[in-house]
Amino acid sequence: MKRVILLFSFFLVHQLFAQQRVEGVVVDQSDNALLTNASIVLLDTDSIMRYFTRADDKGAFQFSKVAKGHYILIATYPKFEIFSRELVVDKKPIVLDSIKISSQSNLLEEVVINQKIPIKIKGDTIEYDAGSFETEKNAKLEDLLRRLPGLTVSASGEITAQGKTVSRVLIDGEEFFGYDPKIAIRNVRADAIDKVQVYERKSEEAELTGIDDGVRLQTVNVVLKEEARKGIFGNANASIGTQGLFDANLFSAKFDQTERIGITGSWNNMGSSGDASRIRMNNQIIGEPSYKSAGVNYENNFLQRKLHLTSNYNFNNNSLANESSSYNKRVLNNGITQETTQEERSLSDNKNNILRAQVKYKLDSVSNLNIQLNGSKGIASSSNTSNSETFRNENRKANDFDRDNSRQSDKDGMDLRLDYRRRLNNSGRSMNVHLNTNIDNTKGTNLIDEITNYYDSLGQYDRSVIIDQTRITENKNNRISASLNINEPLTKDLYLTFGYSFNTAKQSGLVNAFNNMPDGQEPILDTLYSQDQQSLARNNGLDINLNYNLEKININLSSKTVYRYQELTDSYRQIALNRNFWQNNLQANVSYRISNSQNLTLGYQNNTNVPSFAQLQPLQPPTNDLYRQLGNPDLKREVNNTINLNFSKFSLLKASSLNINANANIVNSAIVNKSIIDSLGRTTATYVNIQDNSNWNARVNINYGKPILRGLVQFGPFASFSYDNNYQFINGDLNRNNTANANTGINANKQSSKNVDFNVNLSFGLNREANSIQREFDNTAFRSSTNADLKFFLPFKFSLTQVIFYSYTGKTKVFPQPIQQFYMNLELTRKLLASEALLVSIKAFDIFDSFNNINRTVGNSSFSESQQQTLSQYFMVGLKWDFNKNLGKKND
Repeated sequence: MKRVILLFSFFLVHQLFAQQRVEGVVVDQSDNALLTNASIVLLDTDSIMRYFTRADDKGAFQFSKVAKGHYILIATYPKFEIFSRELVVDKKPIVLDSIKISSQSNLLEEVVINQKIPIKIKGDTIEYDAGSFETEKNAKLEDLLRRLPGLTVSASGEITAQGKTVSRVLIDGEEFFGYDPKIAIRNVRADAIDKVQVYERKSEEAELTGIDDGVRLQTVNVVLKEEARKGIFGNANASIGTQGLFDANLFSAKFDQTERIGITGSWNNMGSSGDASRIRMNNQIIGEPSYKSAGVNYENNFLQRKLHLTSNYNFNNNSLANESSSYNKRVLNNGITQETTQEERSLSDNKNNILRAQVKYKLDSVSNLNIQLNGSKGIASSSNTSNSETFRNENRKANDFDRDNSRQSDKDGMDLRLDYRRRLNNSGRSMNVHLNTNIDNTKGTNLIDEITNYYDSLGQYDRSVIIDQTRITENKNNRISASLNINEPLTKDLYLTFGYSFNTAKQSGLVNAFNNMPDGQEPILDTLYSQDQQSLARNNGLDINLNYNLEKININLSSKTVYRYQELTDSYRQIALNRNFWQNNLQANVSYRISNSQNLTLGYQNNTNVPSFAQLQPLQPPTNDLYRQLGNPDLKREVNNTINLNFSKFSLLKASSLNINANANIVNSAIVNKSIIDSLGRTTATYVNIQDNSNWNARVNINYGKPILRGLVQFGPFASFSYDNNYQFINGDLNRNNTANANTGINANKQSSKNVDFNVNLSFGLNREANSIQREFDNTAFRSSTNADLKFFLPFKFSLTQVIFYSYTGKTKVFPQPIQQFYMNLELTRKLLASEALLVSIKAFDIFDSFNNINRTVGNSSFSESQQQTLSQYFMVGLKWDFNKNLGKKND
């Protein structure tokens, strides 16, 4: 009994000494007036209230005994905005600065008291509480993402967050079926998700080496509920339709804490990966496609969680038979025009095997090893038959061209990456060793059968050039890189990383073009169309990175100084080039947390783009007689300067978000392709630097989101503006092209599974293009688009989904008719079984057969329109089964 009392007394004393004081003052932000009787609450990390008090007549408050831990401090006052910030209670008392909150009398109309906060900012990460955003039963991650303020998901599955394209989707911090993020968003269940985190991730190389290269990848990380980390889930569906169409898909996954196994399979003749018959998609079928794929993913921890393995394998076979037609008009010097019409038929078949594996091994308490291995092997075949005619000034024929080519190729590649990290002392010093080797080999056989007919100034036949060749190609690439970096803490807030990097890349490109001879004679090598190129590039670099991190501000500076050596030889052309030079890349990033709900990030990058060997080689083999590309051995580097700005703001009370991101880019000594077209319609092009002028562009994206109608609808207006100032060449003459784009619109999303749910996107915009020469083709065009899907919930478990798409592209000086595209899809479904996991559907695509498949491009005095073989109207009947065993379900 004495021992129990002694232990209890020791525990009580420990708790008393472990508690600390927290105090502060609450004032009006507008005039610093003291807010008497304001409410102050401390919540724990589970959003449960632990401490409560009120401010006295001087606006002061105090918690005298707060246990150590992480808390959320919330201050409220009638008709004022809610203040929130994270708080860490440790060894010292906390005296807060004045808590300033803003008066907003209209906020009380929208106050909803929840135990969970729907949106939080944690440093540079925006975190959404999934349970605060309602979705339909059996909904997927894609449906949940559509509900989150600041995020959009296109019909084809591309995700945009805060105006930036998302390149990675992680599940609990790991890529699941990393080769295709759509697999995760279309199959992981919404009811299994606890949180969704959005942040900008450094490039993989920067994360592994510790040297910031300025590259940022917009990333979505999905945190699963604890009970969702064990179970089986997936879906299977099959559809058949008119025109002999079919679509079948399978996804199945088994989660068991750290072990994850997943398989996928898809087969259709509709030309899209995954669920090709999705009613939301733009389901115009191009040509006659066929798509097959199968994949498996495996993740697990071994050796008492010291080793983590992620691996996946994917096979796909994609083929397409297609027909297309195109029209191009180019406006050359002195009012001369060149018009080309072309008819083309093509057939392609590609088979690829891709294997990816990553091992993260914690060797001991101070060192880690990361090994990545990626391998691929594929074969491809293609054939192309086309004929074209080119006219000068609308009535004089310059040339006609007929082609019947085919190609067979084999490609294999391997990439091995090793990273070793070790902590060198307790003060934070660490070492990183990086090794990487990459090998790519491609072999191919091209059969070339082309004839070009030329016509004189009167449009009369002049001569023909016939190319009948067998071209044997072989390309080999081998790259080896290594780096050593040391991370040194200079102070508790300032870190220095410095290191050395080495990179060497060898490339060989062989093209042996043999002229096919009649009567079985031995083919003859044609050196004009052949190439035997060998190249070497070697870099030695010094890397320096400084990182300064405080509670509210993070500053990152990095510099990379490189000595580069290049050499290039081509034995068929007696070319031997070599040169060496120094270059320096600089980047800086500043992130400032204005408050717990506001964040500002500013970035700057300065880097140089080195001309490629293809741009440097003066004599290159032509592909056909109508186009000849030349290099420029005197080409200089172009210099890029980029500034990025991002501002994010969230209101916890309104669950609203505001995101503004902007960037500007200036390119000095820009490398551009300068082409000259002669009277016969032949193009000769070379690369040059733009001197005395700079190419630059600027872009701004703004999006706002908030729930309306008592949280039923997520509403989000958005706007964007861009301006490009580019110097280009029009048939040898320098032209300044200015393009301005302005766009605005709204998103609205509702998912309550009652009456009607919808996802609507409306946008309107203007495009203005102006040129320094040929100003008669300057143009301002209006454009708009509407993309909406509406789901009506009917009696007896029926539902009707209606998809509407409309776009308008204004006329130009060359094309006086605007382009209007419209289609409507309908799907009638009925849920079966008590769990509603079985779904039968009837789908109708483009029910009015109204889709216009004209594609138009305009720029730099070149105007083009093209059409492809397209099937837009068809009907399908399908069956889909969602299965789920335990995943996301709490145990009783």
